[in-house]
Amino acid sequence: MPDPEPIITPTPSIQPVIRSRVLPRISFRMMMLLTAMAAVLAAVTRAAGNGAIFAKAVLAFVGVLAVFTAMAALAFLVSWSVARMTIGRVDQSRQGSPFAKDQLPPQLLKPREKEL
Repeated sequence: MPDPEPIITPTPSIQPVIRSRVLPRISFRMMMLLTAMAAVLAAVTRAAGNGAIFAKAVLAFVGVLAVFTAMAALAFLVSWSVARMTIGRVDQSRQGSPFAKDQLPPQLLKPREKEL
């Protein structure tokens, strides 16, 4: 029987590439997609200016979508700011975690033993 081949693991001779979390990466592909979307929107806007009904409907849809997104962002910012003022800078929710020290969570009614 021949000897099995040894398993060769690569040595970590280089540092792994870690994506930066500080600034978003903007690629050429993303810029081309944004340019194409802007061109389509400009063409639809021009058609709406010339009186096309479908273009007016598309622009109304885009406008409603933009207003909804802005309102959702505003609602998030309001709720986030209220939470930051209420909770404060230090999040102390982990202190009462039942998983932190292998303990049961606080109970309003104590569990009863089964009666036989």
